[in-house]
Amino acid sequence: MEGYASICLGLEDFYTRRLYLRIQDCFGRPISSAPDAWFDVVDAFYVLLGILKHEGKLDRKPGYYPYSLNRRTTKKSRCLNLGSYNYLGFAASDEYCTPRAIETLKRFSASTCSSQVDGGTTSLHNELEECVARFVGKPAAVVFGMGYATNSAILPVLIGKGGLIISDSLNHNSIVNGARGSGATIRVFQHNTPSHLDSVLREQIAEGQPRTHRP
Repeated sequence: MEGYASICLGLEDFYTRRLYLRIQDCFGRPISSAPDAWFDVVDAFYVLLGILKHEGKLDRKPGYYPYSLNRRTTKKSRCLNLGSYNYLGFAASDEYCTPRAIETLKRFSASTCSSQVDGGTTSLHNELEECVARFVGKPAAVVFGMGYATNSAILPVLIGKGGLIISDSLNHNSIVNGARGSGATIRVFQHNTPSHLDSVLREQIAEGQPRTHRP
């Protein structure tokens, strides 16, 4: 509407109208089993109810848009799982892991509802970190609950102002945010291009620190 900001960006609107509405049968497919290596997917089909006429209100331009409805059935399909965080298979029923997971939930609950610093440390955290340290042959180890937090929190500890980070152009956003939070100088090289990495290294060594040009 005139005088109001658009609800979504042009690219988002283009994706929804031109792509998602045409391939939405590939998404939103509920599963009816544990997300194991194989799982059951509820079969569904989409019915094209007609063409929805839009008069140009809000952020859409006047025109005609397909209008469909997802209808589920009682049938299930056995599918190979290629997109799950269940890397170790613990989400499925297992004669070894399942009883121990239930025992742990009863003893410690599903979450400490706090970071370790704020009182969320349990005996399991300490035991796990000691086990990891022994496994890698180090005096101590720190375990994070998620990979994003690992990169974004550790990088500012390892390097700070006056340091240099040379980062791959396709590094994950967690690495990018960790590098920015460190205060170090950041230079980016083209992904999988050793020649560009070499030139960036040479340039930074030759120029030294920003402004002062010290080593």
